[in-house]
Amino acid sequence: MIRPIQKLLHQRMIAPAIQAFKIYWLAILAVQTCALGVVLCYYGFERSRFVFQAVEAWKQSGGLLFAAVTTIISGGVIPECIKRICRPAGITAPTNKELIHQFMMWAWLGILIDAFYRLLAHLLGHETDALTLLSKVLCDQFIFTPLISLPLIVTWYMIYESGYSLPRLWKKLSLKAIYARVLPLWASCLIFWPIMLVIIFSLPQPLQFPLFLFGNAAYSILMIFILRRQTT
Repeated sequence: MIRPIQKLLHQRMIAPAIQAFKIYWLAILAVQTCALGVVLCYYGFERSRFVFQAVEAWKQSGGLLFAAVTTIISGGVIPECIKRICRPAGITAPTNKELIHQFMMWAWLGILIDAFYRLLAHLLGHETDALTLLSKVLCDQFIFTPLISLPLIVTWYMIYESGYSLPRLWKKLSLKAIYARVLPLWASCLIFWPIMLVIIFSLPQPLQFPLFLFGNAAYSILMIFILRRQTT
């Protein structure tokens, strides 16, 4: 009884994430290395602080528009450019209509995540000790991600697949259908994000969202790959 369940979990949850990592691991590693380099610069090179202060001021003045536009760039534009170089033969590129739909998703998702990071800082504090970092990562990965962000992302893709038809969407929409597609994405999150979030939350709160953009550029490659394969 246990073996069939394990096999089913592997097929539905882990296998899509592993397949995506195998194809795009080099691009993902490059982006993550850049993110780590940003943190090392912040704590290791005093002369780089003026750059971070400029980014912080830009983010604060840009507000919601900054969150929306930069997330479109990090989650949509940059990964698509990378995928055009790394995409293996046989994997089709998204249409212009699909790209626009993705860009709209990244816009509202950026605003949502920016608000969530600010909420975490308000509820759990601005400290960077191990307990605070762990608490923030657990809240992100086991509350916000599986219960809020991923169901919204999957529903957004189901809207596109339904051709923006409410009757067709209504037929597809159910908690069971949503979470059947959320689970593989959540598995990829648990592989990718925990360490990345420790790096992100180790910076001051105003700089956390800009650093999230690095991780988002890498993870979005995996997420869109899995979402698109769920339609086949």
